[in-house]
Amino acid sequence: MQLTPRMHADVANVRTALRHLGRAAVVLLFVSVPFAAALVAIRYAPPAHVEIAGAPVSVKPVLGQDTSRIQGGALVRPEHAHVGLLGKNVGVDISADWNRLIPSDKQTRQYLEALWDDPKPEIHRIQRAARDYMIRWSLIGFLSGAIASGGVVVLLRERRRRLAAYSPEQAALVDAHNRRLRAGLAAAGTAGVLLLDTAGLATYLHHDHHVVTSNPVFSGTTLEGTEVNGLMAQVLPFLSILRPRDTFYDTVSHNLEAALADRTDLRPHGDTMTFVFGEDFEDVNGMARQVGLAAKLVDADFIAISGDLTFAGKPVESYIIDTVDYYSEKRPVYFAPGLHDTEAIVQAAKARDWHIADGRTQTVGGLTLLAAPDPRVSLIGDFGVGDVLRDADVDLTQFISNTIDEACATQPDFVLLHDHLLGQQIAAAGCQQVAVLDGRSYAFLGPRRVETATGGHTYELTTGSAGGHVTTAANPGTIRNPARFAIITYSPHHQHTAYAVVTVFPDASVTVTRRAGLHVSYAELRTRAAAAGRHG
Repeated sequence: MQLTPRMHADVANVRTALRHLGRAAVVLLFVSVPFAAALVAIRYAPPAHVEIAGAPVSVKPVLGQDTSRIQGGALVRPEHAHVGLLGKNVGVDISADWNRLIPSDKQTRQYLEALWDDPKPEIHRIQRAARDYMIRWSLIGFLSGAIASGGVVVLLRERRRRLAAYSPEQAALVDAHNRRLRAGLAAAGTAGVLLLDTAGLATYLHHDHHVVTSNPVFSGTTLEGTEVNGLMAQVLPFLSILRPRDTFYDTVSHNLEAALADRTDLRPHGDTMTFVFGEDFEDVNGMARQVGLAAKLVDADFIAISGDLTFAGKPVESYIIDTVDYYSEKRPVYFAPGLHDTEAIVQAAKARDWHIADGRTQTVGGLTLLAAPDPRVSLIGDFGVGDVLRDADVDLTQFISNTIDEACATQPDFVLLHDHLLGQQIAAAGCQQVAVLDGRSYAFLGPRRVETATGGHTYELTTGSAGGHVTTAANPGTIRNPARFAIITYSPHHQHTAYAVVTVFPDASVTVTRRAGLHVSYAELRTRAAAAGRHG
């Protein structure tokens, strides 16, 4: 049969359409690679890791899942995120050390009670780890796919450029010689892209909807709204760690917000800086929350902590660091470790970007601060008696000498350390411009005038226990005595310093004194407050 001109034209049109369709399919494959690679990377990348209460926790976001699950579904929570760009839910699979999740010894459970009672800071860290995971691995996958697609395009263009340099006969010979190799590479590449696209599409279409069936035994506890399965359902209800949720510190936070609502005098303005100063939490997580919250409410430039964050200095107690960060909205923290702050706590604080005292003066905004770690470490965490030196070459005498030498060489505005008995000796040297800030006193002593060796005077401000302690006994729960910390304002230009005292009472009430200069003793400040009808 002989084809007519019309039929020849139709065949040519079909071939042209097929060529265009083929090119469009090739372009579509190239374009799909970065997106498919991003989805596959999210699905198959190794999990992120977060340290919570000294234990490693793996965090794995799951696209299309509308719950968060611990230990493969032993605990199921309804929390999840929704990524509008993808139109998909994202849940989280969490794996932790069972011995940390369900600690066997009573002391560890006591430390963890505060964590379970206010899990928001650690939930926030898990959420941030999941978010960072999604962003990081989707970008890695997308960029890897884009580089791969772009690389193939560059190679094809380079091949065409080289063939164009040959004569038509030579180009045809080279093209014919490489035809099988090109066909094999094209087939393998197409198959690889199709596999990648299939895996990416399966990841995107994954849908895991689960209605959480809350276990009624957890009503009124921090695990309310949690579905518990398997062996966990039999073990968890009997743990003493599961006690009714204590809302004491929620009430304290509400009262603190009210007390600081109109205190514009405590907020930074002009060249005046504000910082919150506290110490001796010893695992009272709820008071760490109040110190962080106060820093947020007055928009503090930083937080100064003069030691004893923890009681035993165990890694499990490091959750208190996250509490300060969460409620202060990650404000800078300058930390002078105390006797109870072991190397494990110092390293945990350093890992969270806290500024750890090293005995050197540094500039903080418009002021200078010399922060020094206490030379001793308590053995209480290892059930020992007495203390050991933090550095074998630095005893108390050497510590005082080193700190005075640094202060006299740099003339800092403030010196920050743990023990007021050591602080008094450093203050007496008279080299700081404003005051020595210290603690290790159950009672809030406030500012005291110190006569210096040069015949002048300076000030030492000693804070009390922000954890409300009056003995060395561990009490990480609700305070039994008034807990106090200070809010300090400082004008570098005028070198004027003032302080106010925040007091949290065992009935959850909160008072904040009027602001006063360092020449006003705390006893006088309390007298003024009493005269004004306020107790501080």
